[in-house]
Amino acid sequence: MKKFLQVGIRVQIALATALLVVGLAVLMSFVIGKRSGADLRQQIGIGVSDIALQMADELDRTMWTHRGEVSVLSTLTAFQDFSNTQQMSSIINRLRKEIPIFTWIGILDREGTVVASTGDILLGANIAQRPVFQYGRVGQFIGDVHEAKLLADKFPSSTGEPIQFVDIAVPLTSENDELNGVFAAHLSWEWANTVRRTLFSGQGVHHNVDIFVIAENGTILLGADQEMVGETLSIDALDEARRNHIGWKISTWPDGHEYLTGYAPADGHLDYEGLNWSVLVRQRVEDALQPVYLLRRDILIWGLVLAVVFSSIAWWGAGFFVGPITRMANSIEAMKRGDLDVLPDIRGAREINILSSNLRALLAKLTEKDVALGEMERIAHHDTLTGLGNRMALDVYFEHAIAQADRQKSELAVLMLDLDDFKQINDKLGHAAGDEVLCEVARRLRRCVRGGDLVVRLGGDEMVIVSHVEGDGKSQSITLAERILQEILMPFITGGSRVSICMSIGISLYPRHAQKPERLLNQADQALYAAKARGKNGYVLYSDQDMIGNDASSRA
Repeated sequence: MKKFLQVGIRVQIALATALLVVGLAVLMSFVIGKRSGADLRQQIGIGVSDIALQMADELDRTMWTHRGEVSVLSTLTAFQDFSNTQQMSSIINRLRKEIPIFTWIGILDREGTVVASTGDILLGANIAQRPVFQYGRVGQFIGDVHEAKLLADKFPSSTGEPIQFVDIAVPLTSENDELNGVFAAHLSWEWANTVRRTLFSGQGVHHNVDIFVIAENGTILLGADQEMVGETLSIDALDEARRNHIGWKISTWPDGHEYLTGYAPADGHLDYEGLNWSVLVRQRVEDALQPVYLLRRDILIWGLVLAVVFSSIAWWGAGFFVGPITRMANSIEAMKRGDLDVLPDIRGAREINILSSNLRALLAKLTEKDVALGEMERIAHHDTLTGLGNRMALDVYFEHAIAQADRQKSELAVLMLDLDDFKQINDKLGHAAGDEVLCEVARRLRRCVRGGDLVVRLGGDEMVIVSHVEGDGKSQSITLAERILQEILMPFITGGSRVSICMSIGISLYPRHAQKPERLLNQADQALYAAKARGKNGYVLYSDQDMIGNDASSRA
């Protein structure tokens, strides 16, 4: 700021104009960006939440549909009579051809042996220990996503990753409801990935959207990043989906980035209860708010362009009144150097003429009042006899001294001083001699204190010293009191007479004893009276518990 004020007015006006325009551009960028960002965040959040809900609904509907298909197929007469396995194989292979999602279908007898299957894969194998048989013979069974242990080499994945299935199994019964076997179907999990890629590819503000399907135990079953599949996810949005909540929030994912995350539960469809999957749809906050960032950038660029244009105009326009002001400033500098006695009358615009006339009149009056004000200030803050400060000076000094002590974590020593038996000097030698003694006492007190301390005469022979003390304030204030007493004990020569005099001192400390000046002075005054009561020519340090003092004879 100081360097800015040292340049010319034209430069200041041009810079101020540029800063104003840039400031307005930054303010507009912030306000518009904040408002637009909030609106866009809300819009995208609702969008990703809708996508999550649609994906969850599509998963449940698909599972409900294929579960129904398996249930209907299991009722066919061909699957109730195990004598014609050729017919069973024909129907199964035709079904695989028409509905490719049925990667493998097998008919198991009551012992768990495969009697008919897609492409005769695992034909004759006993899979009685597999969940499709163990649970399928009891009732309708829908198994969660899993890798194919027995079919991995039979159905290699195009991506090289292990193929995954969702199992559907139902019991096959005779007309007497006796268990004949199990109808088992493995649905390729690839259908869910196809739904993710095609149905929710992301358009408009929903570009770069990632969709995840999460198992009940938190395992990622489906995701855009195959490296994440199989990992366990734990974020707040997933917790919301598990509570059957639908919505969106900004969540921090394991990669450390923040995403707008929509969530919805896959909680079944009609009589299909679902597998307690959760669907999460995420979009990077930076990607979502990219339009807002671009808008902010454009506003700032235009702000910089306009700042250059308007500052140039301001530079040109300022020249019309800068000239007279420059001449006026040079004249004032010449007056300060003593080269001019009177400010010349400078002409220019109407406001310049008024300013020039008023400055000339003002400078004349200020010159006249300067000396008078200095003298008035000296009289107002000093004692006319001794030249020491007075009560007004003490009040002003206290305000600054206490603030300085607080900043420096130091203490102030307040010493209340009173000459012992001073009245006898006035009575014996006269008031003129007494005044000489007071002036000499003032000179000696000044020699005892440091430059930043204050010596004040309150009236008569009563004086106050306020001194900054560091470290042990009690010890330093006592040292100062002892130095003063030694200095005052030196004889005084007044009116041709040799006069000896002594002094009593009361001491209080800020902030140890009090924090307000009035209280400190009162405590120092109490300590002064205690010093006089103990025989004079000594000091007493104020204490809340008692008065700890000393005198000249005990010090000797």
